[in-house]
Amino acid sequence: MSEEEIIEKKHKKWHQKWWGITILFVFSVLILYVGAFIYELVSLVEAQNQLLVDSMNQQDLQQNVSISTRDFVEIPNAAYFGPANANIVIVEFSDFQCPFCKEAYPILKNIRQEYATTVKIIYRDFPNLLNHPDALNAAMAANCANEQGKFAAYHDLLFENQSDLTLENLKSLAQIVGLETIKFNQCLDAKKYLGKVQIDLQDGAKLGIQGTPTFFINGISVEGVIAYDQFKLAIESLEQAEEANIKMQNLNNQ
Repeated sequence: MSEEEIIEKKHKKWHQKWWGITILFVFSVLILYVGAFIYELVSLVEAQNQLLVDSMNQQDLQQNVSISTRDFVEIPNAAYFGPANANIVIVEFSDFQCPFCKEAYPILKNIRQEYATTVKIIYRDFPNLLNHPDALNAAMAANCANEQGKFAAYHDLLFENQSDLTLENLKSLAQIVGLETIKFNQCLDAKKYLGKVQIDLQDGAKLGIQGTPTFFINGISVEGVIAYDQFKLAIESLEQAEEANIKMQNLNNQ
C-alpha cells in the first residue's frame, strides 16, 4: 500500500468505512421495521375506531328505529288497559273474530291483572275483512263501548262470545256491560269509528302485519300467540333494564 493510499484511508469519514457502512445498513433496516410496525399499529387503531363508530351508528339506528316504531304504534287515542304513562307498553293488533286472538285473550287478561299498575296494553284493530265477516262491526262496537269507558268489559265479552258476533248480539252484549244502549246503538249504526278502524288497518299494513295477533313490546314486533311465561320474561327484562337506567341516571346526577 502506498503512502498516499494510507493517508487517504486515514482521512476517510466514519460512514465511508466498512464498519460505518455496516452500522448505517443495520440502522436503515431497523428504521424500516419500526416504520412498518408503527404503520401497522396506526392502521389497527384506525380500524378499531371505525368499528366502534360503525357499532355506535348501528346502535343509534336501531334506537331510532325502535323510537320511530313506538311513536307509530302507541297512538294516544287507542283503547288501552293499565296506567296511561307506563314505561312498558304492549300494543296488540287484533281481530275479535280471529281464533288465535281468542287463544291469546286469556293470556293477555292474566298479564293485565298481574301487571295492572306497571304495564300498559294498547288494543288496535286489524280485522280480517275477507274471512271474518263480523269482525269489522265488532271492532266498531268495541270503540263505541270505549267511548263510554267500558272497553275492558266489552272487549272481554266479545272474545267470550266469539261464536256470535252478529249486529244484534253486539247490541245485546252492550246491555250486559251496562252501556247506555241508545247512545251505543246510534254509535254502532252510524259506523262512527269506521275511520279509526281503517287507520289501524292502514298502520298495520305499513308495519307489514300479515296476521293476528301481532304484538309490539316497547316497539319490538312479535307475531302470533305468546305464552304467558314468555310475556313475563319480556316484561321482567324490560323492568330490570329500566331500573338499571334509573340507577345510572342517579349516579350521573350525583
